[in-house]
Amino acid sequence: MIIAALVLSAFALNSCEEDRWGYDNKVVFSAAGGEEDVDGEASIYTLSIGTYNGDEKAAIEIADVMTVTYDWLTATAVKGDNEIHLIALPNKTGKNRKLYVYGMVDNRSVDITVIQKK
Repeated sequence: MIIAALVLSAFALNSCEEDRWGYDNKVVFSAAGGEEDVDGEASIYTLSIGTYNGDEKAAIEIADVMTVTYDWLTATAVKGDNEIHLIALPNKTGKNRKLYVYGMVDNRSVDITVIQKK
């Protein structure tokens, strides 16, 4: 019984990873800000940043390069590529900040939580 539960747990965790196409679930920036590349195993075809409360900005696409800036975070990706480049401005608010980067991969969406420490 225990072995069956362990096998099912491993399968569930593995299938969740496959649903994310290798993209990280979360990226954390220090208060200093900076840049981070998030790589996956499948191509991104849309890109946006939002708050999970319905407030969202979609990327502007110029020559297959998608770029979106929302408040303190900028995300850039080449349409059909499997990398999202994130840039976080320094956090001078004294509070932790959180946004979500959304992308379409194989007709399904993937989201990445982006947190910046205070």
